[in-house]
Amino acid sequence: MPDLPLLNITEDHHVHTRYCNHAVGEMEEYVLAAIAKGLRSLTFLEHLECGLSYSPQIWLTPELFQRYFEEGEQLREKYRGQITVRLGAEIGYTPGAVDKLLAMLDAFPFAHRGLSCHFFFDGKEHLNMLSRRTDHIQKIEEFGSEPILDAYFRNLIQGCQDIPCDKLCHLDAALRHNAPVLTAHHHALIKELFAVMLEKDIALEVNTSGYELRPQPYPALPLIHQARQLGIPLIIGSDAHRPEQVGRYFERVQAELGQQA
Repeated sequence: MPDLPLLNITEDHHVHTRYCNHAVGEMEEYVLAAIAKGLRSLTFLEHLECGLSYSPQIWLTPELFQRYFEEGEQLREKYRGQITVRLGAEIGYTPGAVDKLLAMLDAFPFAHRGLSCHFFFDGKEHLNMLSRRTDHIQKIEEFGSEPILDAYFRNLIQGCQDIPCDKLCHLDAALRHNAPVLTAHHHALIKELFAVMLEKDIALEVNTSGYELRPQPYPALPLIHQARQLGIPLIIGSDAHRPEQVGRYFERVQAELGQQA
């Protein structure tokens, strides 16, 4: 196994804000929560999406990103010396919207870029694969999880090639409320994805929000170990949508990875 550090749990690289319309708490509350937990660095990773037919909007417009940066820069200065505050984006990959996504990335000085994929287009509308919305869960069940997961992993493969990013977010979180089962075909796609990540020097996020729904982070521990065997670096994030969720389960995942190293 390559001599890679397991995880740096003094930094949280995935935190949201009220600007995305589905997180709560002021940005400063997240910073104070991180300081209280002894973290050295906190990265806001706010939602960036383009080309979707979906309502309500749960990502930031250019105007909201402007406000996000203004507030974030004030916090960076206010808490300089206590904690490093970084402003990034969680980029939702949508086929056909690459040019718009790249334009948004050029418009703001994002310090950290995470790639994800939240939506599946069923021919009529975009379904949120990670949502608790009962209507979307039902539509996904009717459509069938295997073709959706196939599209999901293929989008991540293409997204890593199309979008300059630092890490891949919550790899196996798709259909998390539909009890997905990964087939041998899906694992083959993940292997292909890991090869692209290795080529592009893209880290794998260990997203501890998974522990809220299952006894594993996102992705599951065997996938994390598979990535480490290949030499893909790991980077941790809580995916906090509330201030009290900052740094959640960091010690747990570090211990569990250490036990299986």
